[in-house]
Amino acid sequence: MKIYIILILAIIIVSCSKQNHLINDSEYLKTVKSDFEKVKELASNREKELFSVFDQDLSLQEQEALMFLFAYMPLNDLADYDGDFFLKNARLALETRETFSWGKKIPEDIFRHFVLPYRVNNENLDTSRSVFFKELKVRLNGMELKEAILEVNHWCHEKINYQPTDIRTISPLGAIKSTYGRCGEESTFTVTAMRAAGIPARQCYTPRWAHTDDNHAWVEVWIDGKWHYLGACEPEPDLDIAWFSAPALRTMLVNSNVFGKYEGPEEIIRKEEKYTKVNMLSNYAPVKTIYAKVIDSEENVVQDATVEFQLYNYAEFYPIGKKAVNKDGIASLMTGFGDLIVWAYKDNKYAYEKITVEQTDTIVLKIEEQSGKEYTDIFDIIPPIEKDPKAVSEDGEAENKIRLAQEDSIRNSYASTFMNKKEAEDLAEKYHFEPLVVWDFIERSKGNYPEIKSFISEASMLNHDFTIPLLESIAAKDLRDGESEVLISHINSSFKYSEDLPTKNKELFIQYVLNPRIENEKLSTYKNFLQSEFGEEFILKTKRDISHLVNWINTNIELNSDHNYYNVPITAQGVYELKITDSYSRDLFFVAACRSFGIASRLEPATKVPQYYIENWTDIHFEKSSLTEKKKTGSLKLINNTANGTDLKYRVHFALSKFDNGKYNTLDYGWDTPISEMKNALELEIGNYLLITGNRQTNGSVLTSMQYFNISENQKKEIIITLRTNNEKPESIGKINLPSKLTNFSGDAVHLNKAEVNIIGFLDPQKEPTKHTLVDIEKIASSFDKTKVKIYLLINSKADFSNYELPKNTHFVLDENFGLMKKIAKDLGKELNDFPVFMILKKDKVYFLSKGYTIGIGEQMIKAIQQLQ
Repeated sequence: MKIYIILILAIIIVSCSKQNHLINDSEYLKTVKSDFEKVKELASNREKELFSVFDQDLSLQEQEALMFLFAYMPLNDLADYDGDFFLKNARLALETRETFSWGKKIPEDIFRHFVLPYRVNNENLDTSRSVFFKELKVRLNGMELKEAILEVNHWCHEKINYQPTDIRTISPLGAIKSTYGRCGEESTFTVTAMRAAGIPARQCYTPRWAHTDDNHAWVEVWIDGKWHYLGACEPEPDLDIAWFSAPALRTMLVNSNVFGKYEGPEEIIRKEEKYTKVNMLSNYAPVKTIYAKVIDSEENVVQDATVEFQLYNYAEFYPIGKKAVNKDGIASLMTGFGDLIVWAYKDNKYAYEKITVEQTDTIVLKIEEQSGKEYTDIFDIIPPIEKDPKAVSEDGEAENKIRLAQEDSIRNSYASTFMNKKEAEDLAEKYHFEPLVVWDFIERSKGNYPEIKSFISEASMLNHDFTIPLLESIAAKDLRDGESEVLISHINSSFKYSEDLPTKNKELFIQYVLNPRIENEKLSTYKNFLQSEFGEEFILKTKRDISHLVNWINTNIELNSDHNYYNVPITAQGVYELKITDSYSRDLFFVAACRSFGIASRLEPATKVPQYYIENWTDIHFEKSSLTEKKKTGSLKLINNTANGTDLKYRVHFALSKFDNGKYNTLDYGWDTPISEMKNALELEIGNYLLITGNRQTNGSVLTSMQYFNISENQKKEIIITLRTNNEKPESIGKINLPSKLTNFSGDAVHLNKAEVNIIGFLDPQKEPTKHTLVDIEKIASSFDKTKVKIYLLINSKADFSNYELPKNTHFVLDENFGLMKKIAKDLGKELNDFPVFMILKKDKVYFLSKGYTIGIGEQMIKAIQQLQ
């Protein structure tokens, strides 16, 4: 009997132990533990800050959750955050399993990869999970999973709305202060909110559209074994409904980075030690797998070659897929039915071929030395054909629109609490600043105005003359999430070793010493920290000889190119403490250290090579024996052919790339920079270059040109850029019967001269594509004015468009229930439900038709108008 009782107790103990595990797969747990031990060794320089958290009284689930997070987190999180932060996030994730009705129904692996992770992408981290959990657990009380998902998206829409911003991804709480974000920020925000409620969610990206020059991010959520999509902060009555449903049918890749080692059913694009990149395109569009085999000049299989599957977008061929070849020299990608360039390379040898996916199964690429050849390739790049998505039910649409308006009201009500102009002017008067200047900063700071107000108040007492210049030097987004404490630290620490630079060259000092921002890193109090850690003796030696700092970095900082997989820059303090970094963060560390030492420094704008300034800008080459060798250069003057008929823009119509290690890398001369502003010749390091031009057509295809050329020392080269053109005359798409009289918002008649060229547009002002399109038209309003063409924008209810400076001949017209649009769709025999819809007409004949999201539509319409006129 005694033995029997002991046996029962043993069974109960084993059973309880099993139930208490977070990771019940013993082999997977063994892998996690092994990978965790590797990270402990890797991050040993921050052992106390990171791993002392395990000294606390932790449950077995908490221990395993933390081990999983530590094992696979990117390098920047090991450098810039402490163990307590990750424990709080792990505990909140585990709490959702007890709080929400669906919590315990989520499979272990789905919870591990899509609820537990604290990071979505490359956002700045904050305490949003705690804040969101407290709000949502009340709001979602009593709901089932699907209802809760739709409700969370409505909650997200109350907080933020779409507006384009810069490349740095603001934190979720920073987005709330801003009341807006770009699609990457909206989707990061929404995934964070879903996970805070215990809902499995992931951010999805099409890194580049095939039919238009842009990308997009959205959200997928998991319900009962299946993933469903939704537009982030764009609530619909049901799942799998979004404005991008039609464009997604034309995309060539939809991918997501999954935290940790993931074994799901999706195609795995890349399996790395820390993360898994998966391809979900088959959920959205017709797909095909293509294969590329890489051989050398003697037709032997090339081992360790890389294959990039490149899609034209933003005046470059962007790698939507990048894969190492297998033992047979083959790499593959599941993609859509459009055109790609497949580029294979190893070392300085490469080969490429343009393919049409539908007509291709396997291609063979023979790589060889090609750099130095000067020639031009011309390709017509055709995207997947346009298709209409499945019709969706209109059930709940009216109620949903009412809710959207209410949520806009809630968000606007919050925005109304921000500091007003009168208060900003009073602040300026108190501290003797120009009122309009202060109001500009306060207005742009949105809900972060207390931090900017605090900085102005305190900094004016410390250094009045440099308070406004510092605010002028930082990025617009910094005003919305910058902390007064951080900005004050730079006012306090920038002058200590700058000697007479602030007076001798004030502009240089402000931009490249005082300025807290270097590139897209998180702002931090690095100057005071580095000054304290390095000490005066080291700093003065560095000011006499920059190699003193460079040698210290090379000796003390270990490079790790693989583990910072989200490419989030590590702060200078994080680099110093961890002593491990990626090359980009190392370069940022160099610049931060120089600025801390009173040495003007930057990353060169186009190449991103670190530089310091003593009489002129000098490059730093960490990997070369001569650290500060002067680079050999020539110059390139770019000239716009007047036949182009437009002021060409960089990364829209053309871009330059430099050859390095088998491929061409695009140089950074800004986005949308007009060629008219690039009047001076570009100073280029000697080497091999590629000029890509592209002329996007109304059907989404692109007429491209790839001009390979070289720059030699002291050479002065000129290139006249001529876009390829389509000389075909515009053909009528169909005929419609437009009324000669429409009605504006005031109820007055608007007369239409059908004999003239007219633009008709149907808009849904609440949706992102409409906002994109109006901004696009706004940018070239003067070009529309020159055509004297009238633009009629039709909406089914009154809306406010006062934020847009549209062409002078723009008329807003009511189209109740979009009755006219439905009639036109019937006349043309086409579905026109994908907003916005634009058409160009003359004598009731339609010569141009665009549905949905098309970046560059303004320019396309100008071209069509010019042909018709």
